[in-house]
Amino acid sequence: MLKFCERTSIFALTFLSSLPAASATLEELFEQPTIKQIKISPTGDYLAARVFVDGAHSLLFMDRESLDVLGGLKYRGTDEVGEFFWANQERVVTHVYDVGGTQEAPRSYGELYAVNYDGKKAESIFGYRSGENTTGSILRKKDSEFAWGSVVDPFPENDREILISSTSMSDSHGKRPVAMMLDIYNGFEGRRVHPATYPGGRFLTDSEGDVRLATGHDENLKTHVEGLPAGAQEWIEFPDTNIGSNFTPVAIADDLRSAYVLDDINSDKIGLYKFSLDGEKYKKIYSNDDVDISDVNLSTDGRSVYAMRIDKNYPSYLVFSNTNEEAKLFKDILQTFPGLMVELSSRSDDGQFWIIKTGSDVDAGSFYLFDRDNNSLKLLFRSLPNVDAEELSIVEPIEFDSFDGRRITGYFTPAITESNSVPPLVVLVHGGPRSRDYWKFDPEVQALATQGFSVLQINYRGSSGFGDNFMRAGNLHWGDLIQQDIISGTRWAIASGKADKANICIMGASFGAYSAVQSAILEPDLFACAVANAGIYDLELMYQRGDIEGFYWGDAYLEEVIGRDAEQLKAFSPVHNVASLKSPLFIAHGKKDQRAPYEHAKRLRKELDEHNKEYEWFVKSREAHGFYDTENQVEYMKAALAFLGKHLQK
Repeated sequence: MLKFCERTSIFALTFLSSLPAASATLEELFEQPTIKQIKISPTGDYLAARVFVDGAHSLLFMDRESLDVLGGLKYRGTDEVGEFFWANQERVVTHVYDVGGTQEAPRSYGELYAVNYDGKKAESIFGYRSGENTTGSILRKKDSEFAWGSVVDPFPENDREILISSTSMSDSHGKRPVAMMLDIYNGFEGRRVHPATYPGGRFLTDSEGDVRLATGHDENLKTHVEGLPAGAQEWIEFPDTNIGSNFTPVAIADDLRSAYVLDDINSDKIGLYKFSLDGEKYKKIYSNDDVDISDVNLSTDGRSVYAMRIDKNYPSYLVFSNTNEEAKLFKDILQTFPGLMVELSSRSDDGQFWIIKTGSDVDAGSFYLFDRDNNSLKLLFRSLPNVDAEELSIVEPIEFDSFDGRRITGYFTPAITESNSVPPLVVLVHGGPRSRDYWKFDPEVQALATQGFSVLQINYRGSSGFGDNFMRAGNLHWGDLIQQDIISGTRWAIASGKADKANICIMGASFGAYSAVQSAILEPDLFACAVANAGIYDLELMYQRGDIEGFYWGDAYLEEVIGRDAEQLKAFSPVHNVASLKSPLFIAHGKKDQRAPYEHAKRLRKELDEHNKEYEWFVKSREAHGFYDTENQVEYMKAALAFLGKHLQK
C-alpha cells in the first residue's frame, strides 16, 4: 500500500481552485465536467487535458510541474475536441465532435485531428474535411476521405504513424472497415494492413502492433471472428460454434497465439477467457457466479490486460498479474483509495509519472499525479470542483425478490431532509433495456436526493450485466415482466419502510420513460405521477421510424426484443392503453431524437387529449435523445422537480 498519509513531507494535495466547495446547485450538478480527461506526455514533461470552456470542449497543454499553460487547441465554428491520446513526445491526436447543425448533442463523423503541445502544426489528418485548407496553406495536403476513422493502436514505437480503422460512410453502418496506417503530421495514408470480412467490428493488435484478430457482425447480429496466429500465413475464420453470444476481444496474449476475450461460452455469465487465435481452444481465466465482468483494465498502451472489474453491488477489482508494473501499482492504488473506482489513465514512458483517476457515488471524478520515484501523490483537478461530496447522499445497494421469486438488485439513495417522516420516493428507471444501473455519481440521482426525494433504481430482468439468461428474460416482455420487476421493487421499498405507498412517483428516460408510463398503466393506483423523457410509446412505430430500424441489423434486433405479434405490440404500447392511466404525466422530448422519434410523444399526447388525461409538456427543438445542453438539462430538471412537488408530499 502507498503509505502517503504517513509520509507527510512528500504527500501534498494541490487544488487549482482555492475557493471552498459549497452545497451543489442544479446548475453545478449538471454542468459539463471542467476536466473530462488528462494524459501525460511520453517524456513526462507535459499534461494534456480535455477541458470544457466557453460552451465547448478544448484541449489544454500544461507543464507537468508548474501547471503553466503551454498551448492548446480550440476548433473554430461548431467543432469541439473529443477523446485524445499522445501519439509521440510532442504530438496529440484527437477525435473531432460536431456540436453544430440542427441539434445540441455532439456528433462524430469519424474525423481525426492532430496538434503539437505548443498548439502549432494543427492539422486535420482524417475524415471528410481532411483535404481542406485548415492550416492557412494554399496547398491541399491530401484528398478528403468520406469515411469514419477510429484509432486501433497509437503505435508508441512509431513517431510518425498510427494504426486506424477506416469505414466508408453509409446510412445503415453496413460497410466493412479496413485497418491502415495514417501519418499523424500530414494525414497521408500508408499501407492497408487488413480488411475486415464483416461490418461493425474491431481490430486487435499484439505487443508489436501487428493486427492479430478481427471481429464483425452480419445482418442477423451474428458475430464473426478471424484470427492470425504467430507463424500463420493466412487468416483463420473461427467456427461460429466456438464462440459465445457476447464475444468481445480485449487484448492479444504475449504468446501471440491467443487472445484474452470476454465471453459467455458454455456459461451464463460473461467471464474472461484465453482463446487461441485459430479458434480451437478456450481456457477460462475467471467468471463470477452472480454478475458479468463489467470491464477489464488495459495497460496504458492498450495492448495487455492486468485486472478486471466486478459490479455486483459496489465496484471491486481482481488483479491477475503480479509481474506487470501497472498491476503492482494498481494494487497499491486500490489500497490507497479503498472502495473507489480507480483507473490508471496514462503514464510516462519511463514509468516515473502516472495519471490516476478515481470516482465514487459522490465524486464525478478526481485526477491525481503519481510520482513513483518520490512515492508522492498530488491531486490535480476535480471534474466538478464546485460540488461538495459531503453535501450529497450516499448510494446504497439493495436486493429483493420479484413477483416470481427472481432475485433483483438495485440501489437506494435516501433523501437529504430534516423531516422525521418517510420522504417521498422517486423510482428512477434506467434506459436500454440492455443497460444497468451502477454505483457511481449520477447528477439526476443527486439532484432528486438533495431536493428531498429518495431514489430507487432497479436492475430489472432484461438489464445487461447479470448474465445472458437474465438479459434475454426481458425479450418479448417489455410491457409485462420487466414492469412487474419495477412494480415489485416499489412494493419492496414500501414494505421496507423506505417509502410511503401514497407518496411515490416513477421517472425515467428512453426505455425508462416507456417504463414510467407503462408501469403507471399497469398499476394505476401505485404511482402518484410519472415523468417520461425521450420515451418510446408505440412499439409498432419502432419498425417504421428511428435509427434502430435503419441499421443493417435493426430488424433482427427488434424481432428479438419486441417481436412481431401485432396484438402484443399494441397491448405493450402506452398509446393504446392510456384509458387505464390515473397518474398525471410529465412528458419531455427532443424534436431531433432519432432513437425515439418525436412522433412517439405526439402520438401519446394525442391519446391523452382524447381521454382527458392530465399531463405537462416539455419539448426542446434542438435536442436529440435526451437533453445535452446544460441549460436545457437544468430547465428540464427544475420543471420535473416542480411537477414532482405538486404530486408528492415532503
